[in-house]
Amino acid sequence: MKKKQVFVYGLIAVILALAFIACSGSGRGGKSLNSAAELKEYLDKQPANSPDKPIKVAMKVNEMMINDIAQVISEAGKYVSLNLSGSPLTEIPDEAFENCKTLAGITIPSSVTSIGYSAFSSCTSLTSITIPNSVTSIEGGAFNGCTSLTSITIPSSVTSIGAWAFDGTAWLNSQPDGLVYVNKILYAYKGTMPANTVINDIRADTIAITDGAFSFKENLTSVTIPNSVTSIGAGTFDGSGLTSVNIPNSVTSIGRDAFRGCSSLTSVTIPSSVTSIGDNAFRGCPSLTSVTFQGTIVSDNLGDRYNYSFSDDLHDKYLAGGIGTYTRSWNGRAYVWTKQ
Repeated sequence: MKKKQVFVYGLIAVILALAFIACSGSGRGGKSLNSAAELKEYLDKQPANSPDKPIKVAMKVNEMMINDIAQVISEAGKYVSLNLSGSPLTEIPDEAFENCKTLAGITIPSSVTSIGYSAFSSCTSLTSITIPNSVTSIEGGAFNGCTSLTSITIPSSVTSIGAWAFDGTAWLNSQPDGLVYVNKILYAYKGTMPANTVINDIRADTIAITDGAFSFKENLTSVTIPNSVTSIGAGTFDGSGLTSVNIPNSVTSIGRDAFRGCSSLTSVTIPSSVTSIGDNAFRGCPSLTSVTFQGTIVSDNLGDRYNYSFSDDLHDKYLAGGIGTYTRSWNGRAYVWTKQ
């Protein structure tokens, strides 16, 4: 009889324990909390921990709450894995978790469509991240400086990646030398280029060359861009050693600073497909003496004359003369462009 009573009491204890866990809101997703104040109170009660044993917390938040939550995690000095599943978020805002060095993990809800500028920049304890299928854009510097980030899952839904989005991550640094692609976007060239490098093996299905992919690659002298590419990102070839470039008819936009500082570039043809050229795209190219416009540029540098896409008076000469080839020469006082 006593054994039966012991068994019954033991069973009741187990049931009560399970009920307590359920009521506490803890589980696989972590302790369920509703505000930054609750998060602070909870973390203050937790013992010191390590990145490999983070405190798991689940929260349903909106964009307005994220900065406060990130600040609490940073100031608590405890390593946290944050589950945002079920949140009404449509974006991870710019700089949302920037410099949150004790954020050891995060689950992004499937409602999110964009990850903002520097959203996780310098989150040095993040080791892996899965980006949901709902995300279509990752803005510049989003994971820049995440030195422990070795694993990134990027869905095919992502069609836009900003400048230096993954720079400084262990993931990018672990890639072999050569071209690094993310969903048909040429993201970066890893490694040191040998002298007089010619890049002619860009994948034929590449849809975009993202910002800064070849910036300051002084040994890059020539590149073949396939006909599938529709955009050349900001600063793509900034400061590179290009002597020539063939821009295919598939390209519709050339980003700001795209070819800035290419001191060996002598000529360029802008195909009729290009309707947008960003600020300073071809400035600082002292050897550039011939430019051919095959079509009409609808959007050209949105700033003042010091931000025009080409040096000297080519901007004004093109507006006055339209489609054609322009050459640059010295008239004894200044460099001028003349339509041929």
